[in-house]
Amino acid sequence: MPKSTIFHVLQLFSVAFIGLLFTSSGCTAQKKKITQGISGTVLWRSGNLMPSPDVKVTNPKGSPIAREILIYELTPSNQTEPADDAGFYRKINSKFIQKVTTNKIGRFKVTLPAGYYSLFTKEDKGLYANLFDDAMNINPVQVRKGKWEKIEIIIDYDAVY
Repeated sequence: MPKSTIFHVLQLFSVAFIGLLFTSSGCTAQKKKITQGISGTVLWRSGNLMPSPDVKVTNPKGSPIAREILIYELTPSNQTEPADDAGFYRKINSKFIQKVTTNKIGRFKVTLPAGYYSLFTKEDKGLYANLFDDAMNINPVQVRKGKWEKIEIIIDYDAVY
C-alpha cells in the first residue's frame, strides 16, 4: 500500500477517534439552558388578626388565593399614581414587564431576566402592593442569574392587626 494511502487512512481514523472521544466524554456542542425567575404563593388575609387572650386567630398565615400578578421594572413610590385607599395604585409609570396568573392554590412561577422588579396584584380597587424597601421601592424582588427567588405575596387590605 502506498505511503500516501496509509497516511490518509490513519488521518481518517484519528478524526473518527477524536470525534468518538469527545462525544462519549460529554463534550458536545449543546449548551444547558439556565433559567431564573420568581416562584411563590399569593396569600389572602382578612378579618381580625389582632392577638388577644380571648380571641383565637384561626388562620394567621392566610389562605392561598388565585390572582393576577403584574410585574414592572423596579418602581419607586414616586413613579405611581396612588388610588384612594392605602396600598392601591391607579397607574404605574415604570416599564411593564409581564403578567402571570397563579393557579387556584395561589402558586406561580415566572421566568425573568436577572434584574430588579416590583410586583403588584390586580384587585377590584386597583393594583395592590404594601411592602417597601428603604429606598421606597414598591414590593421589590431581585432575580439573580441562574437562581429562582421564592416569595410570598400577602394581600391583607381586608385584615386588622
